[in-house]
Amino acid sequence: MAVGSGQSTGDRGPLNSNDYISKMPDDVLVMTLSRLLVKDAVVTGSLSTRWKHLWRNLFELNFDGTEDLDKAANDEMLQDLETCKFITQVNNVISSHNRLTVQLFRICFDLDCTHSKHIDEWIKFAVDKKAEGLELNLLDIGPGTRDPDENYNVILPYLNAMSLSLKKLVLNGVNLDEPTLNEILKNSPHLETLSMFGSGLFPHIHVGGRGITLKKIKLVACFGIETISLYGFDLESFQLCVCDDIEYHLTDLPNLKKLDIGQVSVGLENNVFRQISTCAPYLEVLSLEMWSPQHGLDVNAIVKLPNVKKLMLVMGAIEDDSLLEFTAIARACPRLETFSISLLWYSPMQSKRKVRRVVAPEGHKHLKLLEINGYYGRISDLELAVYVIDNAVALEKIVIEPCCQAYGEDLTPQDCVKRHPVARSSAKRQLTPLVSPGVDLTVL
Repeated sequence: MAVGSGQSTGDRGPLNSNDYISKMPDDVLVMTLSRLLVKDAVVTGSLSTRWKHLWRNLFELNFDGTEDLDKAANDEMLQDLETCKFITQVNNVISSHNRLTVQLFRICFDLDCTHSKHIDEWIKFAVDKKAEGLELNLLDIGPGTRDPDENYNVILPYLNAMSLSLKKLVLNGVNLDEPTLNEILKNSPHLETLSMFGSGLFPHIHVGGRGITLKKIKLVACFGIETISLYGFDLESFQLCVCDDIEYHLTDLPNLKKLDIGQVSVGLENNVFRQISTCAPYLEVLSLEMWSPQHGLDVNAIVKLPNVKKLMLVMGAIEDDSLLEFTAIARACPRLETFSISLLWYSPMQSKRKVRRVVAPEGHKHLKLLEINGYYGRISDLELAVYVIDNAVALEKIVIEPCCQAYGEDLTPQDCVKRHPVARSSAKRQLTPLVSPGVDLTVL
C-alpha cells in the first residue's frame, strides 16, 4: 500500500494545527511505530482516522508477550488464557498486514511443539514477506530450557524458501536437524548471524566452505552436540556454551576475532587450547569458564594468544581457593588491555591465610582495565586484584562489582542481596590503600 505525505485531510480526518506528530509523513510515522511492540503499535490505531491503518504497514513486527506471561506465572489457567490471546493477536495482525516486505519478524513467547500449526503459518508469513531477520524465541523468560523433545521443530521448506532474503536467524527453544541447517546455509547468500539457545541439534556439526556467509555463530545450552567443525569461511565471532565437553575443530578462520567456548576442564583435560590453537593468532577477545581450581591447571598446555586484547574468565570455586594460577592465561596475552573476571562461589567462607603475590616476568604493559564481578573480599578475590595492581604498569581503571554470587544450599538469593553492603565495604577497605593515585578505583 502506498503511503502519502500526511499533509492533507480526507480520510485521515482533520488535523489539529498543534498536532505536529500527526502532520509527519506516513513513512516517518510507520518508522516510529515499527520501533514499538506490535501490540502497542496497534493501539495507536484508535487515536484518530489519521492513525487507524498506519500499523498495517509496519516493517518490523515484534510480537513479545513475555510481560503478560510473567504476570500469569503462578496460575496455569491464566497462562493458557494468555497463550490463546497471544496467538490470536499474532494471527489477527498478520492477516491485516499490508506492506509487501518486512525487515524483522520476531516472536517471543513460551510455545512448544503443540503450537506447531500456528508457528508454521507465522514462518510462512515471514517467508512471503521476504523477512531479513527471523527470531523465534519460544522459551519462557529466564535462563531455563525445556526437554528438546517438546520443542518446536523447524520445517525445512519454509525456511529454505526464505533463505534468499535472510540475514539473521535466531532460534530459541527450536530444534534444527542436519539437512535443514545445511539447506539454510547453502541457500542463504546473505545470512550473517545464526543464534540458538535451548535447541535440540545433532551430534556432528560441520560448517565450512567459501559459500558460507556467516559472520557470527552462537550456540548456547543446545542439546546433542558432540563435535563441531568450522572451517574455510569468514567467521568473526563464535560462542558455544554447553554443559558437556565438545570436541572442536576450528581451521582456516582468519577473521575469527571473538571466541567464547564456555566451560573448560580446569586441568585442560579437554585440550581446549590445542583445539583452538590454529585460530589463536587471530583472536582479539577470548572468554572461558572454569570450575574447581583445586584440581590444578596445566600451564604448559596454554598456547600463546598474541593479539588478545580482552580476556574474560568466569571462575567457579569451592570456599576460598586460590585462583592465581589462572593468571597464566592472562600472561599468554602480551597485548592484553582489558582483564574481566567473574567469580562464582559455592561458599562465602573466608580464609585467614596470607595474600600470595605472583610476578609476571614480562609484566602486562598494555593492561589498562581490570573488572571483577563477584568480588566479596575473600583472600582469593584480593589476590587477583593485587596481581594486576603489581604487574600492570599502564593500569588506568579498576571496576569492582561487589555482588555476592555464592551458590549453595545454605545461601539464598535474599542472603546474597543482604551481603552486598559487606562486600562493598570490604572492597573499598582492601583495595583503596593499594591503588596508585593515577588509577581510578570504582566500587559499584
